[in-house]
Amino acid sequence: MDATQAHAETNTIVTSLMNGLTPEHREMRTPCDKWNVHELIEHMCQGGHMIAGGLQDQSPPEEMPDYLADGPANGWAGAAAALQAAATPDALSSAHQMPFGEVPGEVAFSVITADHLVHAWDLARATSQDLSVSDELAGWALATWQVVVPAEGRTGDGFAAVVPVADDAGAVDQLVAYTGRQP
Repeated sequence: MDATQAHAETNTIVTSLMNGLTPEHREMRTPCDKWNVHELIEHMCQGGHMIAGGLQDQSPPEEMPDYLADGPANGWAGAAAALQAAATPDALSSAHQMPFGEVPGEVAFSVITADHLVHAWDLARATSQDLSVSDELAGWALATWQVVVPAEGRTGDGFAAVVPVADDAGAVDQLVAYTGRQP
């Protein structure tokens, strides 16, 4: 699986979750201790737009727009479309300045896609929605995180310590456990 295919599959999953939201979900807590549902979606949309801008060699906006002004589903649709449009073959094969440093476009696109997939799990858990992720996609996201976020030396600021799971745990459980979540 490549990052483009992973993004397409992740977008389908997240779009389904966004379409299942109700106003009552807005303030619900998520497995991310620092965010409720609204804040988590805001983070996802902001991250998508920031990486899309970086892939197009644009500077981040001085003030972050309210991407959720027209609702979470529309905010997500805009972020996903911006990422899709920015992830051209040239952009993915070139280095770009991102908020976390200069990296190849493919790495930045992979990181945001893996981030969105893990947050899809957070969103599904918080809102009691079904989540269907293929083992291939979960394995791809886990491999992405294993390359960019080592298991050792985590401070809890972004990634908590890896949660132990059985060797035969499912791919999604292994993914979320690696990112410090209790499956």
